[in-house]
Amino acid sequence: MNEHYYQGNKLPHWHPSGATFFITARLFGSIPKPVIEQLKAEYQLALYEIQREKIEPENAEKLLPAELTEAIERIRRKKAYDAGKRYFSSFDQFLDSNLNEPYWLASPEIARLNAENLHFYAEKYFDLWAFTIMSNHFHMLLTIRNGMSALWKVLQDLKKYSGRQSNRILGREGTFWEEESYDHWLRPGEFDRIVAYILNNPVKAKVVKDWRDHPWTYCHPSLQDVPPNPSSV
Repeated sequence: MNEHYYQGNKLPHWHPSGATFFITARLFGSIPKPVIEQLKAEYQLALYEIQREKIEPENAEKLLPAELTEAIERIRRKKAYDAGKRYFSSFDQFLDSNLNEPYWLASPEIARLNAENLHFYAEKYFDLWAFTIMSNHFHMLLTIRNGMSALWKVLQDLKKYSGRQSNRILGREGTFWEEESYDHWLRPGEFDRIVAYILNNPVKAKVVKDWRDHPWTYCHPSLQDVPPNPSSV
């Protein structure tokens, strides 16, 4: 298996070393089950069509059988990743336009805990460029440092700790975060647009009029000259 690719519980992930990622993590139960089922059905249909599709790699006639099989599988993985990207982009758009319960992150104490947790993990594992914490999800832009743990493991540990501590403050038990986060590997030219998207999330949700007024938004000091403006991923 390609070292940058793995299959999660719900979708494939592609994690090139040293890449920059846009991450969305949401609270468990923040999207109604009928919406999840509809989006999931569309995603499964896309995967089914990818498996049925006849794929002919470039210069296929010059490839040995094993090389041809690997080339076809590589193309299928890329198509599956793109389908997964569209799948979770749909979740992302729904979250940003429908701030459904639970609203645990709206608590200043919970939001502060999670903001501090992001900075703590950033000091150890990644370069943190921007984040914003909303009432039921957060967005983050990061670059994993070379030699560090795999992205999925960092996110798993980060959410496990903050979920446990948040539950303790809330006096509750049970699942806090949705298990699988959405991650999008940035291609050339996407960085400024994603920064603007993250910073303007609370503005689009009408929480504040200026992104600088949201207490749980962070922008790396080196990016202060990036002009934020409403945008879509």
